[in-house]
Amino acid sequence: MPILPIGVRTQGTRRLTLVRHAGAYEMRNTINRRQLLVALATASMASPAWNALAEPPLGVNGVQLVGEPTQLITANDLPAARVIRLPPVDDRVKQVVVTALAIDPRGEWLAVAGDDHVIRLLRQETLQIVRTLGDGQRSGESPIGHSDMIRTLAFDATGSRLASAGNDGRLVIWDRNQQFSVLQEIGSAPALACVNFSPTGHQMVAVGFDKEVFLISNEPTKNDRLLCDCNDLRCCVYRHDGEALAIAGRDGHLHLFDPKTGKLIADQHLHERRVRDLAFMPNSDILVSVDEDGVIVRWDTRTNEVLSRQKITSGRLFSLAIVDSHRIAAAGSDDVIHLVDLADDGRSLYVSGQLRGHVGSVATLAAVDGMVFSGGFDATLRRWDLNRNAMADSKIALGNDGSTPASEPTPR
Repeated sequence: MPILPIGVRTQGTRRLTLVRHAGAYEMRNTINRRQLLVALATASMASPAWNALAEPPLGVNGVQLVGEPTQLITANDLPAARVIRLPPVDDRVKQVVVTALAIDPRGEWLAVAGDDHVIRLLRQETLQIVRTLGDGQRSGESPIGHSDMIRTLAFDATGSRLASAGNDGRLVIWDRNQQFSVLQEIGSAPALACVNFSPTGHQMVAVGFDKEVFLISNEPTKNDRLLCDCNDLRCCVYRHDGEALAIAGRDGHLHLFDPKTGKLIADQHLHERRVRDLAFMPNSDILVSVDEDGVIVRWDTRTNEVLSRQKITSGRLFSLAIVDSHRIAAAGSDDVIHLVDLADDGRSLYVSGQLRGHVGSVATLAAVDGMVFSGGFDATLRRWDLNRNAMADSKIALGNDGSTPASEPTPR
């Protein structure tokens, strides 16, 4: 079966190739994205939420959702959040819903995507918006960037490139060395849910709402066609050594591929409902996943052993972020960010605290150096500093009421 490159655009002498086998894609009709987000946010406000200091809620047959914690973060320790609302780029959008986040590995930028189809670069330290990428297809004859919801953002390991993708089927590579101008744009793909760089940056992976896994590289791939049995893929991530690529979606299976050969290494049915996010623990073979049943799983991809499986909420989990080697942040439809810690036995998980403040589903999380960033359907971006000194001084250092509207226009 022939392999066909699709929708490749180049800049300068560089070229990326997105490969797929013969066959046509058909774009699906979609409802208005803002109507969908507003409906989801409204529904989420009635979702159950609970405090880490209260008794955990009961699940099926009266079983507690979380194990007995060995140590809890007290209410006095939980930090306040620095809260901002993203200013709209024009008067078409009243409030900007945060749809994706990415951390700059150099420590300078936080990339934030909104439902107005543009990306904002904020300084991590101050949360000041410095630059906007794309025009939301507002320029007519020569549009830049995306024309629909951006679902995913990712920096490469050096911070030199930022990738973005979403419902419009475009995968855009932004070049930091050229003031984040468009380096490459790959189009004509189906709607994309997740994109990631390999550790070396020589390959990228993208998945969307069908079964095909797209491998993107500087040269045409020689891999076999990568297909999953799942028809609705939502997340993809490389292991730290680049020797394994994890894929997951609707069917609850975690598929592990060799990205060099395309060979399926493992296929584990670890979840009963749709898997929404994946991440490897730092410099580790252990993969963490969350699903729409409120379950978090830790799986050793080297030994094929399930290390932990814990239901932490009765709501749906949409996103996770690795805070450090012993703490995971997970969030979703109950408007709460759950801090999930690893017990001394190296297997048990327990909710050590909860970060509250969002009044809509939390769609995306990112973490770096003890700070957690969150965005959601309440049209706020929040930064939570979990470092001990910062938590003690959180009321002084982090203030800033999220109800305050943006006071400055978005830089163009």
